[in-house]
Amino acid sequence: MPGPRRLRPDLPFRRIALVLSGGGALGAYEVGVLRVVEAVRLVPSIVAGVSVGAINAVVWQAHGGRTAVLEEVWRRMTATDVGFRWVTLVLRALGALVATLGLVELFLTLVGSRELSGSYWLWKHGSARIDRASTVLDLWMWGLFAVAGMLAMALSRPVESWLARQRPVADLGRTSRRFGRIVLGLWMVYAVVWILGVPWPHRFTVSALLAVAVVWLANRPGRSSGWSRRMTHLLTPETRGRGLWGAAGRQRLLERLVGAGDASRLVDPEVRLVISALAIDSGRIAHFVTGPPPGDAFVQRLESGLGEVVRVREPAEVLQAVLASSAIPGVFEPVRIRGRDFVDAGGFANQPLHVALAADADAALVVLMSPSGPPLPSPPPPSLFALGSRLLEVANWRDMQAELRSLPAGWSRDGDPARICVVEPDTTLPGGVLGFDPANAAALIERGEEDAWEALERAGWLVPAADATG
Repeated sequence: MPGPRRLRPDLPFRRIALVLSGGGALGAYEVGVLRVVEAVRLVPSIVAGVSVGAINAVVWQAHGGRTAVLEEVWRRMTATDVGFRWVTLVLRALGALVATLGLVELFLTLVGSRELSGSYWLWKHGSARIDRASTVLDLWMWGLFAVAGMLAMALSRPVESWLARQRPVADLGRTSRRFGRIVLGLWMVYAVVWILGVPWPHRFTVSALLAVAVVWLANRPGRSSGWSRRMTHLLTPETRGRGLWGAAGRQRLLERLVGAGDASRLVDPEVRLVISALAIDSGRIAHFVTGPPPGDAFVQRLESGLGEVVRVREPAEVLQAVLASSAIPGVFEPVRIRGRDFVDAGGFANQPLHVALAADADAALVVLMSPSGPPLPSPPPPSLFALGSRLLEVANWRDMQAELRSLPAGWSRDGDPARICVVEPDTTLPGGVLGFDPANAAALIERGEEDAWEALERAGWLVPAADATG
């Protein structure tokens, strides 16, 4: 039984680093590992976290290395709790659609109706027969338009290949001006038809001309293209065009969990806490550091690895750093800290083992949420989210291999005891990065606990089983 197991009293390491990697909903696996760390009373001198690993790290620290609160919240956490609020996305998309359609229909009613044509206003000339003919023509044209749309979807790939073989336009400005003259000419022709009030598919014609004009403005060099892009961003179901959701959900969750503990532990002068995020402006990995003041050697080591050190002194700043570290690009909007934007660094440095080395750790417990071995062959991902999870798995493997291959002499996963204890699953964890499901979280916690006991025993950090039970 693993219950009575404990750390070896002769374990020679005095500055052990705990490294928690990112993995979204798979972060429940780390909770199981932390249960074992608490059980063996391992007190790390350095705690480094990325993305969901950063969330687990600060909550665990705020509660003095106790895992009960983390375990409780993970066993009932849903996607809504971390900010995946689909209803807000639907509302923004629906609102943008309704607003756009409302404006377009208003324009079409004013310009694309024969009842309001020039002949009606100028000569009070109207005819039910003409109105009926115009309506029938509109129906025909919209039917043909629907067929054309279905053909476009079916032929999109061949058209893409055909366009790729074409020569680029030599003079984009001249082409744009020519196209603009054609658009203007078509509007002038329709204006004549509108004034005369002849039978015509008015609404279809105005809709088509409006769409063509918008395309022309969007591709025209100059201010109009920038204006059209800004309007598109305003109408897309995103948060200011930089992410599907903001940080409010994660912020409330963090504040509640940390507030239930002691936030001052996040700036404990005896423990170096490092939260990593990607700085958008510089492209470097920013390491938000608390605890003992970072020395010159520590700063130089991280800067030489395309990183930077940001000193943090207040718990509120630590929480902002965690929000930045967990801001998955494209999913959550970037987090602004001290006038700069930061996002999740998981795709670039998901296992900050080098941070532990820079902080003069003499051993490290590294928690991975995907196997460190080569990714196993898998069928083609069936969806965009599945593809994203697969790519993250591959990126994590590549990052971990780079970290392990750059270790200094004397650092390895071998030895008795080994300097590096790696806790990892032997197969891909179920659920995926975005699969927040309480039932799956419970299974992940149990699996993390089992793997942690095995890893600590394999690394020679535990008292042998015979001695522990004797």
